Amino acid sequence: MKNPKSLLIALALALLATSAQCRYVKQREVTLLELTEPRQVIVARQNIREGERLDETMFEVQAIPAKYVQPKAIGEVDVVLGQIASGPISEGEQLMANKLLRSNEAGLAWKVSKGSRAIAMTVDEVTAVGGHIRPRNFVDVLGTFDFGEGDKVEMRTITLFQNVWVLAVGSDLGQPAVVGAEAQSGGNMKMNGFTISLALNPEDAQKLVLAQSIGDLTLTLRGRFEDKKEVTLQPASVNSTLGIKKQVRYRRNRSFGVYGPGGF
Repeated sequence: MKNPKSLLIALALALLATSAQCRYVKQREVTLLELTEPRQVIVARQNIREGERLDETMFEVQAIPAKYVQPKAIGEVDVVLGQIASGPISEGEQLMANKLLRSNEAGLAWKVSKGSRAIAMTVDEVTAVGGHIRPRNFVDVLGTFDFGEGDKVEMRTITLFQNVWVLAVGSDLGQPAVVGAEAQSGGNMKMNGFTISLALNPEDAQKLVLAQSIGDLTLTLRGRFEDKKEVTLQPASVNSTLGIKKQVRYRRNRSFGVYGPGGF
């Protein structure tokens, strides 16, 4: 052998090249396996229109090779349920996080059911059950009005609406709202008053606007286990409340002013 040193170098280089090639092939196999490994993805079962709220009938779980999974594709059913489509989604399309909105992110308009209107009324701790009303509660709306003529004051309290769905309290569309905390966080609640948004049909919304302009409105909170049946109630007058028919001097407790004496 004329040059054993050159032969050894050649053999070493060959071994290095072979080792590098083996490593490349192994790495390539791993990469290909990762790309072809099936991943769970949520796919639209039907065409979904913008603004529709997703339920379990609108999508299904499919196993798709990883290389075909879209960026931001969702794989968990719980993440999709109840969310709102921010744009049209086609049948067979993977559901992606950037095409879905949570109710709180979507805004109040997405929470108003078809045929209803959102309308706000100004309340305070007294007229809103001490600030304990929350979104998704049901309330009754009561109004106190003066039916007197001239100098005669005749106050009556009437239940205007029953089983009214609360859409929002201040700017809170679903999170627990505490008057003090909301005021500190810069929400719509204030120290002496805040707004509550209700869902009413268009006709009742008109009535609420008028009622707010001519009387004092108060909300009562319906219990969690209360049924949705409406109760027939007679208007409460001063005479029926006190059980006497004598003249009563009326004094407004709130800071809007004081009525003078009058008969009933």
